[in-house]
Amino acid sequence: MMLTRADIPSLQKLNWHTTPTVLFYDPNISKQMVTTLGCTSTRGYLINDGGEYKDFFGPKALFLGGEVSFDRIPRCSLLVRLQPTASARATQHSLRAIEAVVQDLQNQLLRYRCKNLVRVYNSDFDAPILTTETRAIANALGACVIDSPELQLQLISLLTPVENQRQADRSTSLEASTLEATLNLAHAGKAQILVNEVANEVNRIAIARGERLHYSAETIGHRLKKIGLVTRRLGRAGKGLVMDLATMTRAHELAVVYGGAGLEQDETNLHCPLCTGNK
Repeated sequence: MMLTRADIPSLQKLNWHTTPTVLFYDPNISKQMVTTLGCTSTRGYLINDGGEYKDFFGPKALFLGGEVSFDRIPRCSLLVRLQPTASARATQHSLRAIEAVVQDLQNQLLRYRCKNLVRVYNSDFDAPILTTETRAIANALGACVIDSPELQLQLISLLTPVENQRQADRSTSLEASTLEATLNLAHAGKAQILVNEVANEVNRIAIARGERLHYSAETIGHRLKKIGLVTRRLGRAGKGLVMDLATMTRAHELAVVYGGAGLEQDETNLHCPLCTGNK
């Protein structure tokens, strides 16, 4: 079935144990919807609908348009770029044929799901060589491949480049620069770091890399919150981070996830045990 953002309430009518993949068409999808769809990739995430909570865990396909920004891609998802294969006019003429093919595929998916639902649910397939979200994607897809270990291995091979690209994108993101700036200031001996100081350091890093963008303290504050570094009021100076052991440990762990941002060995962190332990 095909849904737009306005049709989201109709999700409540679906039986998520048997309904095949739900298709969303929303080129202008909001960040809030991206977050919601990302959360429903985990079984047990409940959404309130008029006082009744429901679990919308299940496969979903989204059409996001030709140009997709990094923050419009839901968590635990694969980005597939497709090139047009026919003119719009030719597509209109063959619309009925396309709908028939889509319906036949949906019927096949439903039959496969009804036949193998229990085996998929109890699958112990795992892709330990992959990490973070890509491993979760591989496990979800691999569990659906019944009686074909060869296909499951090919799945891991196909997802390995995807993970490499994800790691590359993550290491060059604003979140990575924010972590690098935070660790630079912490390694310089600052026990408390204002958000404004982090923003200034992020902008210094951006200029050194030839970037022209300028980030405000408000933007950097949101990025700190997004990656799990919660700021607090530090007197009249404003909000910032208290770099105690827990915060330092968390920042170093996150830096590993974001491609080692701020962990490069230099004179500022030469004797940092957390940097050494996270190499």
